[in-house]
Amino acid sequence: MFQSIIRADNGQIQNPLNGIVPDFTIFGTEFNQLWEKAIAGAWAVGLIICIVFMVTGVVRMAAASGANANPAAHQEGKKSATNAFIAFAILAGLAIIVGAILFFVNSVH
Repeated sequence: MFQSIIRADNGQIQNPLNGIVPDFTIFGTEFNQLWEKAIAGAWAVGLIICIVFMVTGVVRMAAASGANANPAAHQEGKKSATNAFIAFAILAGLAIIVGAILFFVNSVH
């Protein structure tokens, strides 16, 4: 029984999800609006957290400079600010990144 499902005529394994696309509207428009708002809210919180880490990194860099220069603390602040900036850039471009991935995955078929 499973042999016919798993194997195609040429002996290759068939994709059981071929032609199936996710559709959240099956649960109704209220659920669809709810999950979209939840994702948008989490996205906004992530962006705000990245901004906070960028600012604190820059402040740590500034505090480590000047009369009481501390190269190690300056480097830590720079690393924190750089990592936060990279995370912010990825989060800001998340829609484009996901869209590109879906485009390439759909073009493979």
